[in-house]
Amino acid sequence: MIYIHTIGRIGKDSRVITGTHGTFMAVDIAVDDYSKGKNFTTWVRVKSSKENHIRLAEYLTKGRMVLVEGTLTSSIWTDRNGDSHIQHSIIADSIAFVNVGKKEATDSTSAQARKAVNAEGSTPEPPADAPQDKSEDLPF
Repeated sequence: MIYIHTIGRIGKDSRVITGTHGTFMAVDIAVDDYSKGKNFTTWVRVKSSKENHIRLAEYLTKGRMVLVEGTLTSSIWTDRNGDSHIQHSIIADSIAFVNVGKKEATDSTSAQARKAVNAEGSTPEPPADAPQDKSEDLPF
C-alpha cells in the first residue's frame, strides 16, 4: 500500500455516481512535475465514498487546485487501438482546497478604499459608525 499526498488541478467537474455498491464521488486531477527542464503532467483519478466528500463534490469544479491524501492504486486499461495505458487512482482520505493567490475584493467599498490608498498614499480612516477597539476591552 502506498499512501500519497499530492496537489493537482481539477480537469473537469466532479461527479457523484450511485451504483450497486453505493454512492461515491470521482474527479480527475492533473498533477504537474517539473524534471530535467521539462514539465510532465500525470492524470490521477480521485475517488471517495465518504459522505463529506460526496457533499463537497459540487465545489470540486474545473480549474480548482486541491490537496489530496489517500491510498494510491494503479490499473492497466486498453484503448480502442489496443494500446495499454496506466490509470492511477487515489482512494481519498482527505481533500482540501489550496489557495493559489490573493483574491481581489469585489465590493464597491473595498474598491473605493484601494483608490483612496493609491491616490493619497495612506490608509483611509474607517467610517464613523464602525466599531472602535478600546484598550480596556481587550481580554489580555
